[in-house]
Amino acid sequence: MMCLRPTFWATFAVIPALAALLALGVWQLQRREWKHELLARIAAERAAPPRDLVEVLTGPEDRRDYAHVEADGDLDATRGVHIFAAVGQGGADYRVIAPLDYGDGRYVLVDLGTITEAEKTQMKGPVPMAAGGSIHVEGILRPSEPAGWATAVPDLKGNRWYTRDVPAIAAALDLKDVPPFVLQAETPNAGGLPRPVPFQPELSDNHLAYAVTWFSLALILAVIYGLFHLKRPDARTAT
Repeated sequence: MMCLRPTFWATFAVIPALAALLALGVWQLQRREWKHELLARIAAERAAPPRDLVEVLTGPEDRRDYAHVEADGDLDATRGVHIFAAVGQGGADYRVIAPLDYGDGRYVLVDLGTITEAEKTQMKGPVPMAAGGSIHVEGILRPSEPAGWATAVPDLKGNRWYTRDVPAIAAALDLKDVPPFVLQAETPNAGGLPRPVPFQPELSDNHLAYAVTWFSLALILAVIYGLFHLKRPDARTAT
């Protein structure tokens, strides 16, 4: 008859590892639930009429991310940055970000859309002059995206950025107290450039697969632990 004879050091090492794997699996399931709620909220925002930008920015903080908003203001065509997008409407494009004064000197960064490398080279300023001035804009408030350890450093001379890091962009444009969002515009620009980009949630939903992976590793570890300690009783014990 087989019996399980756990050893101290193996048990001491396996139990924390098993607990960590199970905790990671549970965490992924919680992340999946949160992600589904966020995607449902984004879909609801997209289906509803746009809300006033000021109302959203002064309202509850948990209703600002991905809010469907509209605003009137003055777009400053003399200041702006170009964010490299590996996949755009014309291949490797640039997203044009410029400040919008939506009242009393309050600014929000607006993603006007894309330009190509050739159009970027031909432009005399950071933003096509035709797109500036008094405008009405409607779109989605996207949260700031801080640069990660692998993000390339912005090329300030060539005006090439690689992430929508609102605090860094605001500092480069000499703007203060800018809300940590970029308003991705979906309304056309005068002159046709930049080209507005329809908003698509860039939110992966692989959490169930990750959870299954962690739980599977926990099961494999438990099986290996059990097989390692499963022994036959020796003869003396049997007699």
